[in-house]
Amino acid sequence: MRQVLVYTFLFLASTVFSQDKARGSKPQATSTANEGTKRALVIGVSDYQETALKLNYADNDAALFKNYLSEVEGLKDDNIKLLINEDAVALNIVQELKDLFNASQKDDVLYLYFAGHGDVVDDFGQKEGFLLASDANAHQEYYSGGVLTLNLLNTVINNLSTKGVKVYLILDACRSGFVFEDGTQKNMGTIQAMFENSSKFLSCGSNELSYESNDLKHGYFTYYLVKGLAGNADSNADQSIIFREIDDYLYDNVNTAVSKKHNKTQTPIVRTKNDRAVLKNVKPNDNLIAFETLSKSIENTKKLAARGIKETDLKDKTAGATIKKFRDAIERKSYYGKSSSAYEIYKTSINDVSIPDAVTNKMKSTLLKLLSSEAQALINLYIDGTKTLPYSREFSKQSKHLEICLELMGEDGFLKDRIKASQLLLEAYAIVRTNNYSKFPRAKRQLQQAIKLEPRAAYIHNALGEVYNELKVYDSAFYHYNRAKSLIASWEKPVTSISDNFMDQYQFEDAKNTLNQALGEKGVNANLKLGEINEKQGKLAVAESFYKKVLETNPNNSVALQSLSRIQKLKGNTKASLEWYNKAVKTDSINSVFGYGLLNYIKDNQIPEDKAELLLLNAIDYEPENSVVYSEYADFLRLKKSKLSQLRLADSLYRKSIGLDPYNAKAYAGRGWLLSTMRKPLDAKASFEAAIKANINSPEPYFYYAHYAKNQLNDTEKSQALYFKALDKNPYFIPAYEALISFYNSENQQDKSIALLNSAIEKFTDIPDFYHLLGQTYFETKDFDNAIKAFEKAVSIDATFVKGNKSLGFSQVETNQTEKAASNLISASQSSADSNTTNEIIEYLHTKARDKSKFGTPEDVTKLYKLAYNIENNGNTALVYANHLYLINNPDEALKVALLNISKTNSKSLNADLLRVLTKASIDLNNLENADYYYNYLTKIDKTTDYLLASVYLKFKGNFSEGEAMRRKVDQTLFRSNKLKELYSTNTITKYILN
Repeated sequence: MRQVLVYTFLFLASTVFSQDKARGSKPQATSTANEGTKRALVIGVSDYQETALKLNYADNDAALFKNYLSEVEGLKDDNIKLLINEDAVALNIVQELKDLFNASQKDDVLYLYFAGHGDVVDDFGQKEGFLLASDANAHQEYYSGGVLTLNLLNTVINNLSTKGVKVYLILDACRSGFVFEDGTQKNMGTIQAMFENSSKFLSCGSNELSYESNDLKHGYFTYYLVKGLAGNADSNADQSIIFREIDDYLYDNVNTAVSKKHNKTQTPIVRTKNDRAVLKNVKPNDNLIAFETLSKSIENTKKLAARGIKETDLKDKTAGATIKKFRDAIERKSYYGKSSSAYEIYKTSINDVSIPDAVTNKMKSTLLKLLSSEAQALINLYIDGTKTLPYSREFSKQSKHLEICLELMGEDGFLKDRIKASQLLLEAYAIVRTNNYSKFPRAKRQLQQAIKLEPRAAYIHNALGEVYNELKVYDSAFYHYNRAKSLIASWEKPVTSISDNFMDQYQFEDAKNTLNQALGEKGVNANLKLGEINEKQGKLAVAESFYKKVLETNPNNSVALQSLSRIQKLKGNTKASLEWYNKAVKTDSINSVFGYGLLNYIKDNQIPEDKAELLLLNAIDYEPENSVVYSEYADFLRLKKSKLSQLRLADSLYRKSIGLDPYNAKAYAGRGWLLSTMRKPLDAKASFEAAIKANINSPEPYFYYAHYAKNQLNDTEKSQALYFKALDKNPYFIPAYEALISFYNSENQQDKSIALLNSAIEKFTDIPDFYHLLGQTYFETKDFDNAIKAFEKAVSIDATFVKGNKSLGFSQVETNQTEKAASNLISASQSSADSNTTNEIIEYLHTKARDKSKFGTPEDVTKLYKLAYNIENNGNTALVYANHLYLINNPDEALKVALLNISKTNSKSLNADLLRVLTKASIDLNNLENADYYYNYLTKIDKTTDYLLASVYLKFKGNFSEGEAMRRKVDQTLFRSNKLKELYSTNTITKYILN
């Protein structure tokens, strides 16, 4: 629900009287006491940074009200500060309040107008109201910035009243469409109970909404307020408007219009100490001025409010060069850090008498707007939690932005503590994003300091929880996550953080229950996290469904895209994996490459070694505090290089990686393998054991050590114990199952494999990998019926489990179910991004066909060759299939298959072999013209004479003497061997070879 708080402190010199007297009394005269300077702060926000908060006409309302103050009430433009849309960031609003407070004196009049969202949160029974500036977040985490608290505003108004300043407030609150309807309605009630030292004009009651009109291009309340003040509210035509008259006018017009257009109730409220007091005197033409002049100039007013600093702002044009330098610095985003930066120019201008205060104030507000809005946008991105966060350097940059903002605000800045807390958060999170654990204690101290400044800031509690979670201090992490959740019940991120806390302890069901109880399956964060949990459990189809739900509402979510790529790769569907990965790269190239893994990226893209090494070095330059980039470069050197100097460099990189992240189990393992290569077995053992000590409750270090014990130490007993230790830590850890099954099967201990897998299946019935491993085990024992049952179960759980399709197809081939095998093997082939899977399938089918040609039926053999040809329709498979058809006396089909696959893209030798089949088939078909054509074509591209084929061809043409001459050049043992039947059909052998 959108909520526009229009705070206008609208006043004319009037005395304040008691409101308790009856309606209808004669208005009393306005006091003639001396009136001081009139000033105004007018704020309107339609174009919020967060899409969910956007309004339609709040900026129009603010511009209209500003025009009213200028044209009707006569305020000088220098005394009206208009902040609309992107200029209305929280720091600018507060800075303007501060300046107004300092400038106001006794008998001055202050008009405050705010059009934008408002909200209230209930913090342990204490309600806190907020006006949402343009940089507010859409998750009710208002202690992160981007807001003006009602308490602060009330304090300012009370202090102004103490100084003798008359303050008037207008609030157009609770615009329909705001995401937190309850909060915005409660906020109206909160406002009604506050600001006793001002007169209040409120757009609606506490249980109502404030509506906008597409016809009027305004909110109803502001439109009729200005119209009424311009004279239309003077119901008795006495050229004065009392508070009761404007109250009645608003009620009659706003409520009627809203009821008619929206079938809703909207009851504006006017509160002052004496509703019979004269609000203002009116002139007969005021209403004409307001709506024939004021309305027309709204767009121009908005443009003027949004313009930058111009040389025309100066009376002394000699300072124009300074203004131009400032503007140029802003355009090139040189905000600070250099003598030519905008901040340094501003500091110089403060002491330049040729530049008026209004211009230096504009410089300051420009810097505050740009620096604070950028920093707040990053904080809002963190709070949102649905998008990939930038790397460390961006957090450091935005922390520096807020440091400059604090300098600009001065020591008495109203929001100093809040800005300092945000600055500490950004500085700490710069460390978190690097995973440089050596600096985590500092990040923890910074976040603890930030919480002291803003103890109700949920986002800081959540960030501190993340630090504790990374340090594996799970109880402390849970406390801060839960604290964040209790502070903002509607915020998803703490809930997903709690699920992370459980997931990192391999308590997957607790993680799911946390999400389901708090969020269900609503929201991007919940679906991302549910996808991640199910993926870690091996429930890939379920995980895939959650990631796809994310894309339904956020199609460019790079986290979901990368996850879907990873899921498909785990299933064996490398083609779909590549498609998802390419989509992720288009959305977020850098994070997608890092997320994919640099070595995986190098391998899959077949990047040459020199370029691969350059890529790894660039990654270190880009993220110099990221542990993973050092360990990946070290892995590259260990696997690709052999010189001692290069291996020593790899060792130093591993040590650097472990120093940055003492929990990086892969870095310990890589170093262990490296030290073994360098003939330091004791040091290698120590590295693997150090990984376990650092990650005692994680399965990965046990798995890596087991792999080393098995393959390097040949200690199968120790490796098995370590694999089982990994499963003890995480019973869903598929790699450990795969390693154990591979070992048992290689040792012909398939009974152990079957027992282990059946035990796992009994506990976890819906994980396809277990059935796939069981099927593979049965396949190796040639128990194809049970293999088929297991593979079919895997595919029934997940229809796109491509690994299961290939294995199921092979088993069906073994049991002569070729038709069923076809769909599974074709699916497996089509799902492969490269030729490896397809080549494997073709080789398997050709091998089985050759076997069956000895022991099976010709029909079975034909089906297998045909299936291979259908899976991969190219010259090679065509040659095998066509030759088979020819040999089983089906020359017509052989000719069709071979002829279709003669191609310029084939090698000469392949085309020559196809032409031999075409020549032979044409001879069997007794087609002299075709035989001549194909044989002559063959002799042109292959100068090596095939004497036996030449003999057959010449005899076919009737030239028996020459044919016999050619036959005598053939190795005569061929005619007494079975090899002859593999080269020629029985028809040809009978008629042209052995006759």
